[in-house]
Amino acid sequence: MKDQGANVSKQIVYIIGAGASQAEASHKGGEPVSMMMKNSPIGDGVASRVIARSGINRDLDLIDEVDIEKLISLLAATGKKKYIQQAEALRRAYFEELVESLAKTGVLENPELAITLLEFHKNVNYKKSEVLSGIINLNHDTLFQCASQEVHGCINIGFAFNSKFFSNGSGEKAPIIVQLHGSFNWTKAIPIRVLNLTANSKYDTDILWIPPTTLKESKDYPYNKLMGLSYELLTKECDILRIIGCSLSQNDWNLISLIFNAQYFQYYSNNKRCFRIELIMDQKTGKNIEREYSYLKNLVPIGFLKDGDFSAYKEELISQEMENPFKYWLKTKMQYHIKLDEISSDDLTDTMKKIIT
Repeated sequence: MKDQGANVSKQIVYIIGAGASQAEASHKGGEPVSMMMKNSPIGDGVASRVIARSGINRDLDLIDEVDIEKLISLLAATGKKKYIQQAEALRRAYFEELVESLAKTGVLENPELAITLLEFHKNVNYKKSEVLSGIINLNHDTLFQCASQEVHGCINIGFAFNSKFFSNGSGEKAPIIVQLHGSFNWTKAIPIRVLNLTANSKYDTDILWIPPTTLKESKDYPYNKLMGLSYELLTKECDILRIIGCSLSQNDWNLISLIFNAQYFQYYSNNKRCFRIELIMDQKTGKNIEREYSYLKNLVPIGFLKDGDFSAYKEELISQEMENPFKYWLKTKMQYHIKLDEISSDDLTDTMKKIIT
């Protein structure tokens, strides 16, 4: 963590949750598809659709909106062949449902919010204010990998890999994207193979990902390295942590532990100063996190952010545009830095202009 002088760029780390993928899907404005676990006005959530797709409800007589992370964990732990097979059926259904849903929206090929975020941080003048240290992605999708390939011409995922679709970039060429729970497009090989995720991608037991479960174990490679990289990012290169679209539920215990340990490492080694946590999500969820995880320091729900006018979130005066917090925050943040002459409107890319207008 740097000493914060007047002319020192702040180091930024992002944690990306399912809400960010939902924001991408909603931004596209096509067929409404929910990327969230629970049911919502958009439609049935991922959990309900996975249960229906897997067909296991015939045996278990499940209620709607069951927590599939807990269910997979319980079934897998029984030791009984039938239930272990049902857990595997849920994992397969989860993969197929997520890939199909992302493909429907068109975001697999063109994740405009992720592209805009990386283009914004790539701007030379903006780097005088903020520097992107890295992204910790909790999702299994490839949206930020694709965005990095588009913006930087390569991806940096923290380890060596082979790929016909992505160029391997060091930290000098592209910011690190830590897929903390693996990725739908990684397969077992030495080195790991990185594929192109499309609507035609098939489920395979060689895919390197940690499926939905309550305890996301990170003892094996590459997950142990990814956890270590995340900890180093947060302890050594983070002044502001921005959490986009992750509610920090009880199933995110490994993540909560990671943030807690990193904050307190900074706190006790840096004269009781540690990174701020900005919650880019709806105000209610942010306030719930602030209340439930009071042992985390410097939590700031979206309505209290100062780099733009977000006060309407605090006052619950939510317009239709503000129902997509990631997109609204990104637009308002860019406008704020343009007004401060920290970025020129002439430097905006076509994708940035599309988001800001």
